[in-house]
Amino acid sequence: MENTTATELYAQVYRQWQEVVELGLHESEDIVNGIMPPLARALSLEPDYLPALDLLSDLLMELGAYEEAVELVERMLVLCPDDPGYRGKLDALAGEGNRRRSIRAYLHQKRQQVLSRVVAR
Repeated sequence: MENTTATELYAQVYRQWQEVVELGLHESEDIVNGIMPPLARALSLEPDYLPALDLLSDLLMELGAYEEAVELVERMLVLCPDDPGYRGKLDALAGEGNRRRSIRAYLHQKRQQVLSRVVAR
């Protein structure tokens, strides 16, 4: 495990997240917090690894850590300024109108994408 790459760590966490979403356990703070450490390790290995930044920002949003998520999304947009998905995430976090509703709708959409990948495997 010592030579694990950022990509491998991300893939491990993404599989765990798929399982969490599939089981409907995404609202459990303990579970979400429990799968985050490998993402932090992935980012320590490769700080600009966009998939890990994206997933970590989603998990932070699930936990209600919106300001931390905003920091990650702003970093993602510096790295990839034309990505409409990252822009949409920042818009949800900015919450024009009802921030909580925007974030919940965004997260619901992202969980649906995760579920569609579970079905596809």
